[in-house]
Order: sequence, then C-alpha cells, then structure tokens
Amino acid sequence: MKTRSMRGDLSAPVLAIIVTIGIIAAGLVLLAWFFWFAPQAGKTGALQILGSPAVFCQTGNERVVISVKNIGSEQIKVTEIIVGGIRVNITDETLNPGGSADISVSLGTSCPGDWGWRYSVDGVVVTTAGTYATSFTIYR
Repeated sequence: MKTRSMRGDLSAPVLAIIVTIGIIAAGLVLLAWFFWFAPQAGKTGALQILGSPAVFCQTGNERVVISVKNIGSEQIKVTEIIVGGIRVNITDETLNPGGSADISVSLGTSCPGDWGWRYSVDGVVVTTAGTYATSFTIYR
C-alpha cells in the first residue's frame, strides 16, 4: 500500500537536478542581459540649447541662429528648426557626445508680418534624439 501513495513523486536527486538547471538558466539570462542589452539601453542623445536662440529679420538676410550642445552619450543629428510655424531644414549638423555647434541658417522667407513688434517667437529644434522647445528672440 505504501508503494502506491508514492508512485507520482519525484525523487530528491531528480528534483535537485531540475532546480539546478533552472538556476543555471536564470543565470544565463541575467548574464545575457548585462552583456548584450544593458550597454545599449544606456546610450541616449540629449540636446542642450545654449544662450538665447535668435531670429534676425533684416530684409534680405533673414536668419535663424542657435547654439546647441549634445550632453548625451550617443551621436545625434539636428534635422530641422521650426520657428513660428516656419520650417528650416538643416542639411548636415551632427553632434558627437559632448560636442557643440553654432547653427546659422537662412530663414528662407521674410519674417511674417503677424510677428509684429513682438520680441520673441516660439519654436522647436527637431533632432534624432527628440524635439526640444525653445523661444527665439527677434532682432530687427
């Protein structure tokens, strides 16, 4: 009778082998995480806008001027600047980690009349690391 009640149980050595294999598998998954996935997770680009971005509205020489710095750990590219609804494409402005740049590009059009006598206009800097809002001072 006692033999029948123990028929489906695992023996202690088999149970020890199963637990050991489970612990080794969990260790290998953790090891893979730290060697392959974790180093990639820490790489990010981050843009810092230096000083006061400006829009120069002198007739025939309308320009956007901005200074930026990459404070992240991954290379980023500035792709465009949007000033008061006007898109200004940036052709080639790549920033390495710790690198900075002074970007000066043509506005491509005259300053809109609805900017009136305002002193600043809202805008954004679009990069491969995200979009950064800022305010541009208007110089006439």
